[in-house]
Amino acid sequence: MSTVDIIIVVLLGLGAYEGYRKGFLLGVLGLFGFVIAIVLGIYFMSPMNDWLAANVTEFNLGFPIFGFIVVFSLTLLFIKIAGWILKQVMDMVLLGPLDSIVGAVFGVVKAGFFISLFFWQASLFKLEMPKKWTKDSEMLYFIEPIAPAIVAAIEPFFPSMEESLKKLEEVVEDIKDATTD
Repeated sequence: MSTVDIIIVVLLGLGAYEGYRKGFLLGVLGLFGFVIAIVLGIYFMSPMNDWLAANVTEFNLGFPIFGFIVVFSLTLLFIKIAGWILKQVMDMVLLGPLDSIVGAVFGVVKAGFFISLFFWQASLFKLEMPKKWTKDSEMLYFIEPIAPAIVAAIEPFFPSMEESLKKLEEVVEDIKDATTD
């Protein structure tokens, strides 16, 4: 077992513990809430930017970022409150132990997804892990394809995301241009 495998096992174990502690319902709500918050943050970043530009005169380069943060934070807060209420109801119905066990399994899957996402994004940014670390890994072969497969599966459900991401790239370019002037 290589060093990378040991790190993966530890991270998967932490995912199982966190999933057991939170339970399946809060784990799923937390993950989907995070994704929804990012999607809404990017989607409403441009309208929020326009509103801020019309009402605030200072620091206009930060409007898109500030707009994203506001929408992202409000969405996460709303979903966290809804999840907490649902968790209280589930505990009253005595589904708590089953929720915790399924949550542990979901925690392992979620940790595997984020490990895969890390390696996928690292490869997109040309951050190659040293070959001596990853060449003997037995688990990396199974973990690496998870994130690209999930992203490819959900991409058709968010057709406006590509347009929103292009807007985000334009904002980043505008900020780069403004800082170099």
